[in-house]
Amino acid sequence: GLILHSSIVVSQPTVTLNKARETGIIAGLAVHSLVNLKLESNKAIENIHFWKIRGIDKAAPLYFNPNTARISDITFASAGLLALYGITQKQSQERNKATMLVTQNLWMTWNITQTTKIIAMRARPYANEVGFSARKNDDAYSFFSGHTSLTACMAASHYFYDRTLPANARKPAVTLGLTALSIGTGILRIKAGKHFPTAVS
Repeated sequence: GLILHSSIVVSQPTVTLNKARETGIIAGLAVHSLVNLKLESNKAIENIHFWKIRGIDKAAPLYFNPNTARISDITFASAGLLALYGITQKQSQERNKATMLVTQNLWMTWNITQTTKIIAMRARPYANEVGFSARKNDDAYSFFSGHTSLTACMAASHYFYDRTLPANARKPAVTLGLTALSIGTGILRIKAGKHFPTAVS
């Protein structure tokens, strides 16, 4: 989604919405989400894969740190609020277009992330801890990080959309803040034992 919409906004001086196109995209996203839900309901948690990339993935602790995980949830939510703030600062017509495109980007990114997790079935770092026992409803798939991919999508979407606006209407501080929150969220997800570095890079 990010690649699709980035190519649209970078190649055009102004972004225009097309009702038929937007409806088709939303319908496709909804179907993709339903397929993901069906696949997730049938996943066999006991079949998760334990693999690491030598060297880089050693940075992840093989235990769960709930406090750090909560902080990463806060930085993730903060990115969402900042992205929303960036949209509200635009003029009415631009606000509607930005809302549609960013929503589509985030939805596509989420769908792709969930599909990749289901296909890869990579265990979270804490699942490598001695004595770990997976439960049926345990969210033990980690590749790749949903928190990180979504915050990165927020930052990139805001940056590319801002490029279509006049210089005096851009909000580079919002893009910078979103980028910092994206990087911070990725680091925190690693430190929390939720993801290996290769799942957030």
